[in-house]
Amino acid sequence: MKRRDTGFILVEALIIVTVLLALLAMLAANQRSAMRETQDRLRQRRAESAARSAVNYVFSTLQNANANTVTTKDDWYTLGDSGNQEFDMTDATFRVQVIDANSKLNINVATAAELQSLLVDQTMIDSLLDWRETSTTPRANGAKDSYYLALDTPYSAKLAAFSTLSELLLVKGWTAQKLYTVQTDVIQSTITQQDTNNKSLALIEYLTVDGGAPNTRANGATRLNLGARGVNVNQLVQLGMTQAQATQIFNRIPFTSFQQLFGVPGINTLVQQRLLDAVTFSTANRVTGKVNINTAPTWVLQTLPGVTVDIANAIVAQQSTGFTALSQLATLSGITTNNAGRIADNFVIGSD
Repeated sequence: MKRRDTGFILVEALIIVTVLLALLAMLAANQRSAMRETQDRLRQRRAESAARSAVNYVFSTLQNANANTVTTKDDWYTLGDSGNQEFDMTDATFRVQVIDANSKLNINVATAAELQSLLVDQTMIDSLLDWRETSTTPRANGAKDSYYLALDTPYSAKLAAFSTLSELLLVKGWTAQKLYTVQTDVIQSTITQQDTNNKSLALIEYLTVDGGAPNTRANGATRLNLGARGVNVNQLVQLGMTQAQATQIFNRIPFTSFQQLFGVPGINTLVQQRLLDAVTFSTANRVTGKVNINTAPTWVLQTLPGVTVDIANAIVAQQSTGFTALSQLATLSGITTNNAGRIADNFVIGSD
C-alpha cells in the first residue's frame, strides 16, 4: 500500500510541477508581451516627439519667410539638406524637407492643355476634369455619377476640388501604378523624365492639390486691377508708360490675362516689364493655380504653355540668384514681346 501511495503522490507531484511550469511559461509570455507593448509605446512616443520637434523646427523657420518673394536662397529651402540631414534628439532622430507647393502643377486648376503635356491617356484627363467640375455631364472619355454609382462599390463623383493627390485613385482611369511608378507611356518624351540627380520621375512628382501666392507686388504693395473698370489713365502713366500707351490700355479694360494685355498695340518690352510687376486681373487677395518661377524644377516648367526646354533651362539658371520681380522673366533668352504674356500668365514669384 505504501508503494502504491508513493506512486500516486509522485504522479500528483509531477502534475503539480507541470501545471506550475505551464503557469510560469504563461506568466513569462505575458511579461514578454507586456514588455513589447511597453517598448512599442515608448517607441511611438519617441516618434511622436520627433515628429513634433520636426514640425516646430520647420514652422520656426517658415515664420521668417517673405510670402511675396519665395526663392531657393531662403532658409526654408536649404533646411534639412533635402531630407539628407539627420537631427539627433538623443533618444530619436528626424529628417525634414520643405517643398514649395507652388513649384508643382496644381490639378485643381490645371487646364486640359497642361494635363496633356503630361498624360497620353485622354480618359485620365477627361475624368480628372469631370471629377472636380460641378457640371453633371461627362466629357467624351470622362465620368460622372452614372459611371461611379455603377461600380461594385459605388460612390459619387466629388464635383469639387481635390483635397489630396491620393484622391486621384478614385477617378476613372487613374491607378496607383500610373500615379506612383515611372511610366514611359504616361509622361511624353518631350518632357524631362528625370530630376537633377538623374532619378526617374513618377507622375506624382509633377503634381499638387494646393499652392497660392499673395496677389501683391514684390514689395507687398497692392497691384492695379485691370480686370475691371476702376483704374484711370494717370495710374497707368505712373507705371512708366506714355500717355498714348496708357490710353490704349485704358480704352480696352477689362483684361483677363497678360497675354491679352500685351496684345494692345504699342506695348513694348519695357512697358511689359512695368506691367508684369504692377498689375493683376483679379480682386482676390490670393492667386492660385500659378507656378512659383523661383522654385519650379525643369520637369514642371516644361508642362506649362509656351515654356520650351531652352526657356525652362534659362529659368532654372536664374533661380540660383532668384527672381525678385516677375519682370525679370522678360529678360530671359527665348522670351520675346510676342510670347512674354502667354508665358508670364503661368507664374508668380512668391508662395504662401
